[in-house]
Amino acid sequence: MTRAFVVGGGVAGLVAAFGLRDRGHDVTLLESRRWLGGRAFSSPDAATGRVLDNGPHVMLGCYRVTRDLLHRIGVEARFERPRTLTLAYRSVGGAATRLSLAAIPVPLAMPLALLRLPFSAGAKARALRGMIGVLRGAPDDWSLAEWLARRGQTGSPDAYLWRPLCRAVMNVEPEHASAAEFLATLREAFLGGAGRAAIWVPRAPLGELFGAPAARALVAAGVDVLTGARVTAIERAAGAVTGLALGTGERIAVAAGDVVVSALPWFGLHTLLPDVAPDLVVLPSAPITTAFVASAAAAPPLPDDGPVVALIDGDPFHFVARTPGGDPRHFGLLSGGSRVFDGMTVHAIEDLARAQIARHYPGWNGLDGATVRIRKEQHATFVVAPGSRRRRSPPGRAAGASNLWLCGDWTDTGLPATLEGAARSAEAMLTAMPARS
Repeated sequence: MTRAFVVGGGVAGLVAAFGLRDRGHDVTLLESRRWLGGRAFSSPDAATGRVLDNGPHVMLGCYRVTRDLLHRIGVEARFERPRTLTLAYRSVGGAATRLSLAAIPVPLAMPLALLRLPFSAGAKARALRGMIGVLRGAPDDWSLAEWLARRGQTGSPDAYLWRPLCRAVMNVEPEHASAAEFLATLREAFLGGAGRAAIWVPRAPLGELFGAPAARALVAAGVDVLTGARVTAIERAAGAVTGLALGTGERIAVAAGDVVVSALPWFGLHTLLPDVAPDLVVLPSAPITTAFVASAAAAPPLPDDGPVVALIDGDPFHFVARTPGGDPRHFGLLSGGSRVFDGMTVHAIEDLARAQIARHYPGWNGLDGATVRIRKEQHATFVVAPGSRRRRSPPGRAAGASNLWLCGDWTDTGLPATLEGAARSAEAMLTAMPARS
């Protein structure tokens, strides 16, 4: 039986390990941390005892490969799975509204939903034209901000529609986002049935979704899972990987007929193999910063507009996120891609969070006695900037190493750095592999 070694236990690594095992390989998955899930993880907070995510993660109903993975590890039902897209909004001053699509095909539902948003008639017409413009895509070197300006989408369409979607999908502002890859995601979500555009929200911490259940499912499938196994070197000779050195001092010998898959993030791969993907060093990271709030037991809960609320003109936080069915006193204030927090103390970030809650929820007195815990994931995603596809390898065989294969959300899948981008990279890599003889 041919051996396969998967380095990295994030979403791409999980899909790769299952797929290689299905092909009959003897698979070993090596993950440097003590848990699986990559950057989709959670951990206990020592001060409060709560289990907090490194950053709230949601997905769309059109994420077919991610859904297959969730089904395989038995956690698909632990997501809130609405029949169609609903997104709530809160403006400064407390005004609330929502975009809610009927449960009919999205191209038919979207025009009706846009008509109910608090836009002028002219802005609604421009938003509809913008939705039609999604079909045409954009040149690879355009930012989304440039696309919005050229398509007349400034003002209300930008504030209510495009900017919240860009932050959710791309984890950066439209000024820094590739229009082509953002629009590719929207075409997947909006050109089909109602459920494709629905936002799926986890009902449990990420560690209970991509962590322990994934490990159990892999072991049940016959995969050898090694956590705490940090690969410190990928050794090569004569155009092939010959060994994997571990932080423990151990070495795994790799034969010429074995398969080695790197499912590492872009910064990890560049550290180990700077010549394999040299342009990765110039891919900047985009963080996710979350203020997890727990109001006092006697305080009224924050008004519940839904599991995901976009904060119009929100600065520096962009969304309020809740766990469906969770404690109503608990919510997260999320900032995607912002570097304003760099160098700040957690107390300063907490002060910004409290001030913004007061702006968007005036009159809510639940901040008295509330606890606020800050989590920051510095490398949540890479910045999918205009033209960045030229710097990213396609998923598949690595140049210069016959038995080394690459996958990960950073590879050129035509999608941004989402859970689905990671999952599809592994799918594409597996498709490119020759069948075992």
